[in-house]
Amino acid sequence: MASNNEQMISEIRERLNLVNQSVIEPAQFKDADENEVKEIHSYVTSKSSFTPSEATAIADALGQIRK
Repeated sequence: MASNNEQMISEIRERLNLVNQSVIEPAQFKDADENEVKEIHSYVTSKSSFTPSEATAIADALGQIRK
């Protein structure tokens, strides 16, 4: 069963509409700090669209919390 983190990461990945979705692999976040993932998830789901620089910044932030 997928963890809550993995589910949130999947939703983030879909909302960002990344060309290369394999950059953000939900399974890599299973042990990440749930509060950090939840914070990014809340931000991403509160917006309807993202500039390329915002999408890059979100991907970078996710890369820093990946375990």
